[in-house]
Formats: sequence, C-alpha cells, structure tokens
Amino acid sequence: MQILFLLIGLLIFTIILATYVSQLKPREYLWFGVSLPPEAMEDEELTRLRVTSKKRFVAYSMWVLLALLPLLFLTKYVSLSYIYTMVWVAVMMYVLRIAFLKAHRAAKEIKVRNGWFVGEKRVVRVDTKLSLLKERMMISPFWFIVPALIGAVPFMIGGQGDGDNRVIGAVALATVALMLGVFRAFGKMKPKVYSVDSEVNVKLNRINQSYWSLLWLVLIILNSVSAVLLAYALQREVFPENALWIAGVLIVSVLPVVGILLVHHKVQTLSADIAGQGEGKVFVTDDDEYWINGTTYNNPSDSSLMVPKRIGIGTTINIGTKAGKSIYRSLFVFLPVVLIGAGWMTVQAEFTTPHLALKGNGQVSIEYPLYNTKESSQTKRIFADLQQR
Repeated sequence: MQILFLLIGLLIFTIILATYVSQLKPREYLWFGVSLPPEAMEDEELTRLRVTSKKRFVAYSMWVLLALLPLLFLTKYVSLSYIYTMVWVAVMMYVLRIAFLKAHRAAKEIKVRNGWFVGEKRVVRVDTKLSLLKERMMISPFWFIVPALIGAVPFMIGGQGDGDNRVIGAVALATVALMLGVFRAFGKMKPKVYSVDSEVNVKLNRINQSYWSLLWLVLIILNSVSAVLLAYALQREVFPENALWIAGVLIVSVLPVVGILLVHHKVQTLSADIAGQGEGKVFVTDDDEYWINGTTYNNPSDSSLMVPKRIGIGTTINIGTKAGKSIYRSLFVFLPVVLIGAGWMTVQAEFTTPHLALKGNGQVSIEYPLYNTKESSQTKRIFADLQQR
C-alpha cells in the first residue's frame, strides 16, 4: 500500500511540476504566466530569469522528493501512510507554487518597466452562430442521474443501522450535486471567439465543450463507484490493504488524472487541426490585470462563472462573480472534510481494538467503529462457532 501512495504522490508531483515548468518557455504570447509581445521573447533579462527559475525548480523539487522518502518506512500502518501522503502533497504544491510565483512576479515587473503591451484588453465578443448553437454543444445534465443512483447504493449496502455507510452515501450524493452545479456553470461559460471565421469558432467550441462535459460526467461516476467500493469494503469488514481499498484509491486518484490528460491531448490535437485550416485573424488579448498571480481569474466585469485556464488544463472559476466566490470558498471546506474523514476512518480501522463480549443470553456482541455490530457477518460466524463448541 505504501508503494501505491508513493506512486500517487509522484504522479501529482509530476503534473504540478510540468504545469509550472511549461511556463518557462514562451507559448502563445505567454511567458511565466504573463502576456508579452513578440519582441520580448528575445529579451536578455527574461532569458536570465528563465535560467534562474529553472535552477530554483530543480532545487525545490529535490527537497520535496526527499521529504517523500519517509513514506517508505511507514510500512506498518496504512492510515499513517495516507495522512503523510496528503500532508506531503499539500506542502509540495505550496513549495512549487512559490517557485512559480517568484518567476511570475519578476516577469511582470520586467513587463511594466519596459512598457510592453500585447493585443487588446479582454473584451466580450458576440458570435451569433455560436450563441445559437451553445446549448447543443454539451451532453444533457440528465445523465447525472446515473452517478446519483450509484451514489445511493451505500444506503442499501449497509441498511438503516449502518451509520458509516449512510455517511458515505450522503457524501457521494452531495458530491454529485456539487459537480452538477459546476457542470451547469461550465455550460453557461461564454463561447470563446478564436477568429473572425464563425465556422472555426463553432467547431472549436463544440469540440471543447462536448469533450470536457463528457469528462465531468465520467469523473463523478468514478467518484460514486469508489463510494460503493468503500461501503462494500466496510460491510465485508476488510482492512485498508485489501484490493477493494486499493481499487477505490486508484479510481479517485489515478483514473481522473489519466482521463484529464487524454481529453486535453485530444482537444488540443483537434483544435490545432481545425485552427490550421481557418484563415481568420486570431484575437490576442492582454488581461494580466484580471489574473491574480497568473493562475486565479478575478474579473467582476465578466459574468462568466467558468473561464479557460491560463496555465494548466481545463477551466477555472471566475472569483469576481458572487457564485465564483461561493464555490471557491466552499472548496476549502469540502475537500478537507472529505480527506480528513477518509483519514479518520483508516485511523479507526487500525488503532481501535475490537471488543468481543459473550452475553448471558447467548448473544455475541462486537464493539468496533467500522463494524455493523447488529448484523455483522463476523459476529454471526463467531456465534455459530461458539454454538458448535
């Protein structure tokens, strides 16, 4: 199990590092997460900043990877391995973000000092054909009934007397509701205008929204399936190193990452092919003032709740809107609750000693947080064995 946590940690590290390091190279008028004109691409000061930032990323990466090694020695307790991995991931993301922010702020200072400007300020453009076809670009939200039904299975696995499975089911259904809200916000995002060619705009937006909306649905289905596996594992009274637990961890960690990378690659490939066929002029905007530290979008003048990420893959929230602020703040509550709750379950499973008692009426009871003491199959087996003796 420690090896699995190690691989998950390395996978997350690789994705975060690749996202930030990609900004060390100029790409589509962006460098270090800052909009820059073509003449700035050969600037000596920015070139030196690139070398310095690369060395900083290497140094920071070595430190965070060394901090991951103690995970290999936590072989006795799965719960401690889980907690250590989660804490390490949080620290790793913070440390690598520091390295990026130093480069971003330095590049922004160089841009201001030189008075560089690229393109035009972010404007809202209207493409009539895009507006008419927008609703046909995404899958139907009624498909979310599927993950909702799957998420309700833990209630049936445990029965009314199993509090743990009721909690798991409630969390699964709450996650479906949350993701449905994000899905609908994604659907209301303004179509992006890439060029003056309306046909190119329609094709590119249809590809982007259809593929990503389908991925949203697949991810929430995977989350509901992992909840069912967890509920079944608790009902069968298996320990965290069991294959059911490992499968659940893989479903909520590795598979979403693989899906996101595949969809991103597919969308980028198709978009490049279609954009290459068009002859329309490409719009370039300079909206640095709305991107906090190059990663967080805050534009009260833009009513879009979701916007394409400037750095990385997918979309991000516009925290300049009221709904965006609410979602952004709720994530800081929802994610810790889920992660801490899962950690608490594993701690209970490993550090709580089951207490077996034989009552005077011939009944056997087991006190253990993760067991269904009234209908426990383990209790039935013990009681049948005692009767035979």
